[in-house]
Amino acid sequence: MSGIMIGLIGMVGLIVLVLLGVHIGVALGVVGLFGLTAVIGFSQAMSMCGIVAYNAIATFDYSVIPLFIMMGMLATAIGISTESYDTLAKWMGRIPGGLGVATTVACAGFGTLNGSALVTASVFTKISAPEMIRYGYDKNLTYGMIAASGNIGQFIPPSIMVVIYGALSGDSIGRLLMACISPGLALTIGFSALTIAIALVAPKKFPKVDVHYSWKEKLISLKELIPIAIVAVVIIGGIFSGMFSSSEAGAIGVLVFLVMAVIKRTPIKKIIHAIMETIENATMLFLILACSAMFAKFMTVSGLAPKLTSMVTQANLSPILFMFGAVVVFLILGCFMDAYSSISLTIPLFYPAAVALGIDPIHFDVVCILALHMGGLTPPVGLCVYSVKALAPEGTDVMGIFKGAMPYLAAMVVITLLYIFFPGLSTFIPDAMMN
Repeated sequence: MSGIMIGLIGMVGLIVLVLLGVHIGVALGVVGLFGLTAVIGFSQAMSMCGIVAYNAIATFDYSVIPLFIMMGMLATAIGISTESYDTLAKWMGRIPGGLGVATTVACAGFGTLNGSALVTASVFTKISAPEMIRYGYDKNLTYGMIAASGNIGQFIPPSIMVVIYGALSGDSIGRLLMACISPGLALTIGFSALTIAIALVAPKKFPKVDVHYSWKEKLISLKELIPIAIVAVVIIGGIFSGMFSSSEAGAIGVLVFLVMAVIKRTPIKKIIHAIMETIENATMLFLILACSAMFAKFMTVSGLAPKLTSMVTQANLSPILFMFGAVVVFLILGCFMDAYSSISLTIPLFYPAAVALGIDPIHFDVVCILALHMGGLTPPVGLCVYSVKALAPEGTDVMGIFKGAMPYLAAMVVITLLYIFFPGLSTFIPDAMMN
């Protein structure tokens, strides 16, 4: 049997294992090991897997992963999200769809601290959804908007997803973190504009909130945004200015949060819980990185990845057409897999082909990350939707949430198309950083 045929069987086997519910890290490792064994023999496969897995995670740059995770856990433990939402609601509540806009902006801000779409969506399902529904907001649109807005936190640093993607592709994590600020802001603006448009066209869906706050109350409330502002300035400003690396930014961010925890007298039990959750999540992500490297090596040794790259380059596809195809594949995979599974499966195949076509790696990365996050809103998997459903009141219809998320999914599609056609949107911030 040829190596390419073994590679195809391995791909099918991986998809089957993931759909059966096997953890993506375990599935990647099993397929990688058995695939390499079939191609080069057991002894060589074991030796190669050990070396590849070690080299995949034994780098200082990846120390940013547990640090960014801990920042998110500490932000949740301290309770910054509730305070930031209350402040934004006071300032934006009276504009059309104001509470919805406040929720989207608060999700973006909290995502700057947290970096997790699922955590952000879950937190604001408890914080903002009850208030919006109490003021007459359409329930399905409210939950759909929160599910969509939770994704913004996966773009603005610190972002675990961006770090994992950069680790798998081999691109500079610092440059990629800076590049993803742009789509994060684009999603914030796009979702907010869509919410205002819905409120203007169908005011019964997002009614105007007739609650008045004095200028004194509004100005005093701004102090609640100070923690978010401090962390954003420290992390984004530090990386952008070249004062420190992304890993050093993570360490400084954790220190800032620990100081905030002391100032706010956060119970020690919550701090310990945050540390334990950090260990659990970081271990899972490092397992994915190590096993993904084993799978990628199998794809290369089998000859499947080089063959697909050669086919793409010989097909004379334009870069734009290739990226369209990649986005469609990510959308389809998003219906059945989580984002980590999708990137682990596709990067070993798509990334070399994109580079061979002359596509700017950072541009391709940003478009792929945008496409990946659409999967959080598409049935039947839609993890962001299910995280909202898990905390919504009993009787909330999950398909209703999917329906409410569709306008925001359409906005993500439009924004992704803009980034495909205008590469400068992806690269102007990291280029400015380098210059």
